[in-house]
Amino acid sequence: MSNKIVKNLSSLRFTIVLISLLGLMFAIGLWVPQIKLVKGLYLVWQKNSPNLVAFLDLFGLTTIYTSPITVTLWAFFFLNLSLVIWQRIPLVRHRISLSEKLITAPERGAGYPFNRTFLLPKGMGGEQVIQQLRKRRFTVLGDGTSFYAVKNRLSPVAFLIFHLSFFLILLGGLISVYTEFIGYLDLAQGETFNGEPGRYNAVPIPKIPPIGSLPTASFTVKSIVPRVVHNTPTGISVMLLDAAGQSHEVDINVPYKTDHASFVFKHLGVAPLFELKDASGSTLAESYLKLDVLKGRPDRFSLGGFNFTATFYPDYVLDNGKRATRSMEFNNPIFFISVERDGKKLGEGLVPKNGSLLFAGYRLEMRDMPFWVRFYVVKQRGLSILYLGFALATVGVIWRLLFYKREILGAVRETDGAPSLLIAGRSEYYKKLAEDEFLELFEKITGKPVER
Repeated sequence: MSNKIVKNLSSLRFTIVLISLLGLMFAIGLWVPQIKLVKGLYLVWQKNSPNLVAFLDLFGLTTIYTSPITVTLWAFFFLNLSLVIWQRIPLVRHRISLSEKLITAPERGAGYPFNRTFLLPKGMGGEQVIQQLRKRRFTVLGDGTSFYAVKNRLSPVAFLIFHLSFFLILLGGLISVYTEFIGYLDLAQGETFNGEPGRYNAVPIPKIPPIGSLPTASFTVKSIVPRVVHNTPTGISVMLLDAAGQSHEVDINVPYKTDHASFVFKHLGVAPLFELKDASGSTLAESYLKLDVLKGRPDRFSLGGFNFTATFYPDYVLDNGKRATRSMEFNNPIFFISVERDGKKLGEGLVPKNGSLLFAGYRLEMRDMPFWVRFYVVKQRGLSILYLGFALATVGVIWRLLFYKREILGAVRETDGAPSLLIAGRSEYYKKLAEDEFLELFEKITGKPVER
């Protein structure tokens, strides 16, 4: 009974069924909104169709990639894979082993579809033929009268490598999922980050790994220089100085990597230093403020009990009496700021760098205007194992299909008083291509073309 169960679990039919069902589940995942991917849309959908969503939730179809059904299918898939590998190991060992028993007369070689007879030139015998085969990377057993030759003998091992690569991919994927940290971090020029968890943005909520730690990076943002050419942003240069005194440059698609973590440039903003003074000139409050204003939308901030709304113009110009910007280049950067308290507007005006806004006996001064950047921070420890798995899978496929096994049985006979070479050959794949290869090989060795 147990043998029958193992046979069914390791059968090709069961493998096809599992792959088909997994493909179906992933197709459903593309059609049914998933909570983790589109949480906002999911909540709206749940409100509009509560019964349908409840039914889909019951079977885990709104969390398809981690649902019990999908996890069960994956468990059966890897069980099937394990059984297949276990059953194939003895067969692979047998197919790569060498033994004198492999030396068989070409006339009696079962399963060798290629059969030809080549006349040997004067002075050439079986030993010379064997030497030529060895020069062409064949392993040869036997002597000058009868021999067995094989090329790419270890090719069946590629089958095991390919299937074992799935376990590395699984291991790498699991480690990546359970050690993955994702967060967003806003840092202005001159700020230092020492890996403090509280420095990450609260929205969106950082993804804390169930296993492992947060990035232990420590660096200071030395400079932020955006690059804009002909009104088109072309890049950014963010210079970081780590705790060891080494400089690192971050650009678009060029992250800073440390401790299995990547700090990827995501967003650029302006971080002006505002100082609020009273009528006597005494400072009431001052702060660097990270304002998200580079896409033309206003941003709000509070200082000294007042509420301010700031609109930024990188290249300010007054166009037909309206505030505008000539380009995205920072040629004439100016803020337009309005201020209010308790819902009452107290004043508004333009504030350039080192300029000020007067309102209700107070003065708001902008003393500096550096930039800030938002980093997308992701940390995963299993990526190297995952990439190794994909690399081994690629190696296995290439090895198995391009460097396939070829076998030859050979013997020297006397034909009409002249020595001749009898050859029987076979290959794992590309039968016709291999037969042409055998024919060309022995025509070159013997120097005697035969009728094709």
